[in-house]
Amino acid sequence: MKRNIIRVALIIVLIALGVGLYVLGRNHKIFIDNKDIVLANVQYRSENTFSVFIDGNEAVEVGKGKRKVVYSPGPWHTIIAIEKLPDGTTREIIRKFSLASRDTAIINLPVLASGNDGWLSIEGE
Repeated sequence: MKRNIIRVALIIVLIALGVGLYVLGRNHKIFIDNKDIVLANVQYRSENTFSVFIDGNEAVEVGKGKRKVVYSPGPWHTIIAIEKLPDGTTREIIRKFSLASRDTAIINLPVLASGNDGWLSIEGE
């Protein structure tokens, strides 16, 4: 009897471990847009180039009117967007977001730079 309880407990632990590793290791597709967009009757214009870091990975340079894609594992993400202003200075924006296991994110940089909501749209696969 005791042996069967140990076996069942071990099987439950292994299943939970497998599910946890799947959720933490799943890659998410994250699109980074630097395009003009209209949200709630407000137009956000793409004016500057951005250097974007997702979860501390290698920088992605996103020019005006461009879209890049980044793959990042895990459910919790941090975006660091560094906007290159015309006068040569930079502005850094940091935000955190989370995704479910089958979600795809679209980050709109002009909205993110304006500080308004709506910079992140999430689509399920």
